[in-house]
Amino acid sequence: MRFRLMFYLTTSLLLLLCSCQKQTEKQATDSGEIIKQVKIQVNAFHAADTSLNAQAMVNLLWPEFTMLADGNYISYKDVSTSSKSFMASLETFHTVWKDLKIVPLDNHHAISSFIFTDSLVAKDGTITQSRGPNTFVWEKRNDEWKVIYGDADHYPVK
Repeated sequence: MRFRLMFYLTTSLLLLLCSCQKQTEKQATDSGEIIKQVKIQVNAFHAADTSLNAQAMVNLLWPEFTMLADGNYISYKDVSTSSKSFMASLETFHTVWKDLKIVPLDNHHAISSFIFTDSLVAKDGTITQSRGPNTFVWEKRNDEWKVIYGDADHYPVK
């Protein structure tokens, strides 16, 4: 009787441990593939900016997008309504992004950061130059990477 009880308890414990292990196992993160996929999206964002394609830029944002830009929070709605008129006011949008780093957090989230140097020429001839850091938090849904959060600060070019 005691042997049966010990056998039952031991077997039950092993089955419990095995089922817990299966539930807590996570799919391995393929960092190289995530970096490659997010880099494609970062380059698409750069191309949207420099080609003054506001809609292509907005298409790279999730509807829950929020950004802290120069100490002010802006929402997806703010960006989607103002970016078209802003881009339409420009003659050229030249930007150089350097020191790009992409850090995968898991299979559905990654961070990109870079230093930008912008030179914007308005249609009225006004030139605005700035530089600063940019950070994006990317989220993957249904095999599509888009920005869920951003942070950027603009400083005068010296």
